[in-house]
Amino acid sequence: MARDEYLFNRCQEKKMGFFRLYSWEIPSFSFGVSQKITRAVNTEFIENNGCAYVRRITGGKTVLHNDEITYAVVSSEDIFYKDNDLYRSYMLISKVLADAFNAIGLDAYLSGGTPDHLSLAKSSNPCFSFPTPNELEIGGKKIVGSAQKRNEKALLQHGSIPLSMDYELYARGTGSRPRIIERSMTTLSEVSDKTPDDLRRSLINSFQAFIDRPLEEFEFNAKDKQNIAEIEKKYRSHDWNFRL
Repeated sequence: MARDEYLFNRCQEKKMGFFRLYSWEIPSFSFGVSQKITRAVNTEFIENNGCAYVRRITGGKTVLHNDEITYAVVSSEDIFYKDNDLYRSYMLISKVLADAFNAIGLDAYLSGGTPDHLSLAKSSNPCFSFPTPNELEIGGKKIVGSAQKRNEKALLQHGSIPLSMDYELYARGTGSRPRIIERSMTTLSEVSDKTPDDLRRSLINSFQAFIDRPLEEFEFNAKDKQNIAEIEKKYRSHDWNFRL
């Protein structure tokens, strides 16, 4: 989360963009910036079961990050940002993600949401328990959960692409029920025999095709890491995670 925020800050300084793919060391629950922690997650259960939790700077509902590919698009480039409000840029990125799934033979498409998605969005239901408009589905089930933050200079959109899911852990960590989540979501291993590396390569290819130029490899230098370490302090703090 600190690395994504650091890149978001950099994109506000000048026109640039980043595409990150990453994973998590231990099962971790992230919840939206506007969620009340006591409604979003069961902190006692999470701590007692060797997991972690963190408040994101993006919106949305609680996600269990475990066996997954996490992506982040951070940009102030015109191709994503100029003339695109939150809705249009969200839809645009989702279409690029859908192209990546389609390229490996999976029929992923943008969800129209559910008739009650507006009321569900106000609930404490976890992210993958219901689809919202322009998120990705396969076979009527959600395959990607995403959230975005933007201001007048840049945007950050990141999301979760589950490879498999421990539905019991997800449910107990969010005060939900496994069957509610399982009937609404799916994972790469449930719908395909493609490997995580197959999907990673396809995601990179899809974003390269969209921007019409190769992505250049980027590594954080020593100064970057110092700045990230300062931002990490916020995400580790009680004041940040329990502010609502």
